[in-house]
Amino acid sequence: MLDIKPFHLSFVVPDLEKAREFYVNLLGCTVGRDTGEWIDVIFYGHQITIHQEKDGMVAKPIDHFGPLLEKKQWSEVLALLKDSSIPFVLEPLVRGEDSENEAGKFVVKDPAGNLLEFKYYNNFQAL
Repeated sequence: MLDIKPFHLSFVVPDLEKAREFYVNLLGCTVGRDTGEWIDVIFYGHQITIHQEKDGMVAKPIDHFGPLLEKKQWSEVLALLKDSSIPFVLEPLVRGEDSENEAGKFVVKDPAGNLLEFKYYNNFQAL
């Protein structure tokens, strides 16, 4: 995989506990800092900070974001979401199967309505 540095993304949600349930308990991400009003979540090597909506901080769904995973991990997350009956906004799609340019993606929503796109590429160098 490419030597990609972590990114940081911060957003507001209407229900911090539902977000924690989704990102930590369902997806298996870990919590870094937790103030009770916001949490840092290690999201596949990246940091997302999720804030509880309050005092003018209004939740607005993000169009989409998500991790680039290895195919094996992508398949594991896909199976986990299917087993948990999480609906797909974009059903799993694989292009160029069994080729160097093989790539897969799917999109789901988190409890706040943020669209998460999970992707993999057989050849990360093609990015």
